[in-house]
Amino acid sequence: MKKHLVVLSLIILVGLLVACSSNSNNESGNELEVSKEESEVQKISSRNDETIIEKNWELSPEFIHFVEYESGEKGSYEIRGNKDGMGITGPFPIMAKDSQKYMWFYFGSENIYDKPVKIKAIKKGEEDSFDVYSGTFFESAEVSPESVNMPSRLRFPSTGTWKLLVYIEEELFDTIIVKVE
Repeated sequence: MKKHLVVLSLIILVGLLVACSSNSNNESGNELEVSKEESEVQKISSRNDETIIEKNWELSPEFIHFVEYESGEKGSYEIRGNKDGMGITGPFPIMAKDSQKYMWFYFGSENIYDKPVKIKAIKKGEEDSFDVYSGTFFESAEVSPESVNMPSRLRFPSTGTWKLLVYIEEELFDTIIVKVE
């Protein structure tokens, strides 16, 4: 009888060890799966950025943005960009190697106030982008009820067609294509 209890105890013990070991392997397997999923998401995000970089090099449209200031005075800005997204205004044409002040406008409805903004630039025909500017759209920087702006200084190292990639909180948010003379 004692032998049967010892054998039964051993069988139960071995069964428990196998079950725990199997569960542990599944947990680490799940961690690997999550890690693989995160890696795939990063690859897909990178591929999307690459696709956006490779696609469409048509210059962003120009438009006039009319505003009424708090003083009641009316004004306007020549903008290059997207009427429902981002745009820039400043001295046009943009000249290579000159550091100039540009104002970034946001015309959309999403709340982007106080979120980190990073702007990268890539020249048509080249592979590497470089950081152009980092900043924030502050709520107090509202120019009109339909727009908010952010000042910056931009400098392009050479002439050509440039794609400006606007990231908000590390996510590609919009692109603007400009010609630099």
